[in-house]
Amino acid sequence: MKKINPTIVLVRPQLSENIGMAARAMDNFGLSKLLIVNPRDGWPSKKAETSAKHADKIINKAKVYNNLDEAVSKFDLVIATSNRKRFLTKKIYYNFNTLQKKIIDFKNIAILFGPENSGLSNQDIRLANFLFTIPTNYSNKSLNLSHAVSLMSYELSKLNKISTKETISSNDSKVSKLELSNFMNFLINDLDSSGFFRPKEKKANMIDNIYSIYNKFGLSKKELRMLWGMHKKLKNQPKT
Repeated sequence: MKKINPTIVLVRPQLSENIGMAARAMDNFGLSKLLIVNPRDGWPSKKAETSAKHADKIINKAKVYNNLDEAVSKFDLVIATSNRKRFLTKKIYYNFNTLQKKIIDFKNIAILFGPENSGLSNQDIRLANFLFTIPTNYSNKSLNLSHAVSLMSYELSKLNKISTKETISSNDSKVSKLELSNFMNFLINDLDSSGFFRPKEKKANMIDNIYSIYNKFGLSKKELRMLWGMHKKLKNQPKT
């Protein structure tokens, strides 16, 4: 039986207490892997350890990164949580049953949670395969960070209580976010050099949409190698 154990990634968390309470929620529902990107109060944090209660082992093993791209580089599926309306082409899901079906075939899964005051930025979610919004009452959509982690951890823990056959047969062939980032950087630099991003004020939105397109595919390593070959061949064509 396959065990689902996604990694929780807290991006620029502002309160150490929320980090600790998020770890406590994870421990309540059997999750154990925590990454932290640029915590405002620094790290290590005694406040986080204290508020984690008996989940201090998760706090002590948490890895801290300076940037999000590095933090998610090893994952082949990245899910960004958000309750903001986004004008992006990235798919958004609202149903936990759908979420469970989407992740069952992946092994290295990261779930991103943004800072308490503003949530994830559009740049933060560029490498996300899709967005997930926890369904809440329309009149009050905002959730405390630790509450959001708790709800996600609880719903994901249900998968480990269902006896299912191992579904991963070719997970090793899936593209990691580092491999995709290397290709995207190469592609975007070439597009920029050729004057593709016009007008300039729309460049950031255009890049967001390019990332959204490639993250829809769930590319295999073989498919990414073909994309590399196609792009290099086009790039090396003699100018007429």
